[in-house]
Amino acid sequence: MKLLLIDPSDRLLLIHAKDPQTNAECWYPVGGGIEPGETIHSAATREAYEETGLTALPPGTVVWRRDHVYEYAGRRVDVHEEWLLHRVDHFTPRPTALTAHESRTILGFNWWTAPALTRTTSTVFPPSIGPLLTTLLTNGTPTIPIDITDTSATRAYAPG
Repeated sequence: MKLLLIDPSDRLLLIHAKDPQTNAECWYPVGGGIEPGETIHSAATREAYEETGLTALPPGTVVWRRDHVYEYAGRRVDVHEEWLLHRVDHFTPRPTALTAHESRTILGFNWWTAPALTRTTSTVFPPSIGPLLTTLLTNGTPTIPIDITDTSATRAYAPG
């Protein structure tokens, strides 16, 4: 599951990270796996707290879905993601419970506008997040989640 944490200025929080094997850097949304016994919303709350220190995650709405295969740290990973939109107050991320691996690979955070994401030459995931975010902010929450699966080849990706 991935979290679209959007502040009152319509900026999206992304994590800056590097692949420990290739040192390739990228930006990606907060998120991670759903543990046994968790709902998607309890997992979102846990991930937001662990990765950013956010203690009061408002309820989110699933806006996108994606099936994705990525390569990271020399291994291939196949995931199904639910993308939740959460409107949050602006805050300074302060991770509270990163794994040892995350502590080595996460370089920082940034709040991005949709136009900045569309223009950047930095590697962002998914690569179309700028236009996708623009459409979401312009059209509002879809009535049913939109499939944003990229059917192109496997990409290198830093997981959340």
